[in-house]
Amino acid sequence: MNLPLADTLAQSHGDMQAECAGCLIKIHPLEIDAGIVHIPTSEFTIGRDTSCDLQLNDDSVSRSHAAIERREPGYYLTDLDSTNGVYVNDRAIDQCELRAGDRLRFGNHIFKFLDHIEAQYHETAYAMMTRDGLTGAYNKRYFMEVLNRHEQRCRRRRLPMSLVLIDIDHFKQVNDTYGHLAGDEVLQELSSRVQQITREDEVFARFGGEEFALLICDGNLREAVQLAERCHSLVRSTPFETSAGTIPVTVSGGVAEYDMASPASEFIERADQKLYKAKKSGRNQICS
Repeated sequence: MNLPLADTLAQSHGDMQAECAGCLIKIHPLEIDAGIVHIPTSEFTIGRDTSCDLQLNDDSVSRSHAAIERREPGYYLTDLDSTNGVYVNDRAIDQCELRAGDRLRFGNHIFKFLDHIEAQYHETAYAMMTRDGLTGAYNKRYFMEVLNRHEQRCRRRRLPMSLVLIDIDHFKQVNDTYGHLAGDEVLQELSSRVQQITREDEVFARFGGEEFALLICDGNLREAVQLAERCHSLVRSTPFETSAGTIPVTVSGGVAEYDMASPASEFIERADQKLYKAKKSGRNQICS
């Protein structure tokens, strides 16, 4: 039985310790009434059909999409010849053994597999609060919390701070032409590429539908522009491989440096104005 998400994280912890079965927790799209889905020791089916143990009413999911089966020493996930495939940690699989913390994707829906280890429970609960379920980037709420903390720090120590806003060019056209599943894959791949070149003290977050933010703590405008140009080059240099084919992707970006005489809201607004300038000037460029 699925419990409301508001109650699940607290109530299910005791259940998870008491049981030895595995479970799934939905991380994208995040739904307020989603809960932890317990997997029985028998075969557990996933699909669009009402007969499935876990029904996902979405055209991106096949009627009988996948199955999870308990076999010693663990759980095994099998693709039931689905149209859009089954992915574990963003890799297509026919069948594989599941490990605690694995990300499972069925069409547009992403779950995390848990085995009731307390550390996995807390890691998942924290990730749900701070990370975007689709891309793995930080979410906007966490980004704003970090920004507010660093604003105070910059004021006290007179340190620089810069912001890059990145927007995928013509993203609606990508969705309309290739489908929303491919659009999601573009978002995931962009996030993956940018996170490859960001440092631990830089905060990369999904700021909106196809908009991302990169906070450069202790970085001035010149350093931020250099990083933004690297992101821009990394995205446009190689087309994105998706389930709907190869898609060329470009981004526009706006860069601003924090002004200690102004609040954080104006800091974001100035970066957004530069982003708007980049888009009005033909897109596929960085403005500062």
